[in-house]
Amino acid sequence: MEKMQHFSHKHPLQLKQEYKNNSNMQVFCSGCENPISGAVFVCDGCNYVLHKTCAESAGHVRHPLHPEHLLTLLATSPYEGPYICDSCRGVFSNFVYHCNLCGYDLDVSCASQCKPDDGHTHDFVSITNPQPVVCYACGMQVNEGLASLCIICQIWIHSSCAELPLSIRIKDHNHPLKLTYSLHQVYGFWDNIACGVCDEAMNPTFAGYFCSTCKFPAHLKCPKQFVREELEAVTEDEDHEDEESYDSYDTEETLDIHFTFNFFGHEHPLKLVEKESDLQYFDKLCDACILPMEPPFLCCEKENCGFFLHRSCAELPRMKQHPFHAHPLTLECKAPYDGIYRCDGCRTLSNGFVYRCDVCQFDLDLCCGSLQERIEHESHMHPLFLRKTRVAKQCKCCHLWTKLVFECDVCEDFVIDCGCADLPSRAWHMYDKHPLSLNYFVKEDVREYECGICNEKMSPKQWFYYCDDCDSAAHPYCVVKPRHVKFGGSFQYDVHFHPLALVEETEQNTECEACGERCKGLTLECDQCKHYFHREGQCFWKEFKKSAKYLGLSGMMRHRYAANVLASTPNVTTK
Repeated sequence: MEKMQHFSHKHPLQLKQEYKNNSNMQVFCSGCENPISGAVFVCDGCNYVLHKTCAESAGHVRHPLHPEHLLTLLATSPYEGPYICDSCRGVFSNFVYHCNLCGYDLDVSCASQCKPDDGHTHDFVSITNPQPVVCYACGMQVNEGLASLCIICQIWIHSSCAELPLSIRIKDHNHPLKLTYSLHQVYGFWDNIACGVCDEAMNPTFAGYFCSTCKFPAHLKCPKQFVREELEAVTEDEDHEDEESYDSYDTEETLDIHFTFNFFGHEHPLKLVEKESDLQYFDKLCDACILPMEPPFLCCEKENCGFFLHRSCAELPRMKQHPFHAHPLTLECKAPYDGIYRCDGCRTLSNGFVYRCDVCQFDLDLCCGSLQERIEHESHMHPLFLRKTRVAKQCKCCHLWTKLVFECDVCEDFVIDCGCADLPSRAWHMYDKHPLSLNYFVKEDVREYECGICNEKMSPKQWFYYCDDCDSAAHPYCVVKPRHVKFGGSFQYDVHFHPLALVEETEQNTECEACGERCKGLTLECDQCKHYFHREGQCFWKEFKKSAKYLGLSGMMRHRYAANVLASTPNVTTK
């Protein structure tokens, strides 16, 4: 019986082709934290279980999402609390591929989705690079502009690096040299490699030429002056081994309020409404920030179009640098897929405009994208500063972990996240006729409260809304729903042959046509058939994974597409 001593556990692990669970409890892998299936390595005495694939994960990887440095596999989070995957934004506690220099983290599932070093032939296409990245071949910066992207594994390289010959012969060496983007697979990560041409050191994390017969190495550029001939690609047998463009306007200029004008994110002309002469706009929402309309605002001239825009939203910069992200964020009128996304700042669902980094799939709604970098908050005596911390920290309000916070420079342990910082001090709810006040502290002698909305117990250390008249309390996010969604519109989903509109949960018993369960929360409606479908939960996620577009993608492109939709789908767990 095969055994292994894994670095994550003190006892030897035994290989089993199938794990027999003697209890009714579902068992999760101690590495990736997903349900156990297939072959596993087990310590029976400790109930420690690893998928075979997790147990055999590489100790170090070079990943195209972070090509600057190696990522090292750790058994547990390197921080005091859990870590947040910088790809899927999931929260994990166990196995993590970690960069100690940058604080960059990938869970093992995300790290395994893209394998640029798996031996496939890279299929490079010329494409406009939206922001600077590191070339996967030479390690130098690829500036904005035309670059080359492998459509299989999503690595970026210079256009000149993409044109390097796959095999060459040089003077004074009898064997052909082959191009590899993975020198570390030939020489290892930690070997000291010296170029056979210039005798200078080589970085094994990037590309180079090597001789498969005698392991002669060479820099990408060094062989040029000694090239005898360029060869056709050496086969494995021989070697034995899109951007949509928009019209834009200068947001620094004053809008001409006497005329209609075109906005880059809408197909029809817009007119300016400076005063509400009647009540026709009182229940309308801005398509950008999904907040109620107040003059001055813009509306579409075309009847029944229903497009509205605060003038302040129309004047937002098309691109901005934000403290939460290293790359510039671009203002987009619609997020990928059906336009619904989850803000990485406040975790709120929205289908409004988004400040987005497409390479990193980083999204901020307009509220978080426009936050001031210094605020005064009534919950704390000192000013709070907006920043991305190196390690995840626990919010004082909701006790969730995040790196995107308002932080006190005086009190090291005082942190609140963006969503909690924006909670109103007074709020109303349909179950209470009185205004509710946001409470930040609870006296020790006060009894424990039960949320008057969800009926669950409340932690005395967390913020809560309280009604003095009724002596009742509620969780903040039971009172203030964490979503900014404008209902209506339509989108062609794969689950149905007609376009479906996003509608609010109805009181009537509407059954999902896909799973037969009642539709709760975000719901999709076909106006022609009067059929309903879930837009959240496991049902929607399962149907999405059957879609033609998802199945038509592969590698990192499929993973990124799925991660986008998963992030915007409430009440889904992949465990």
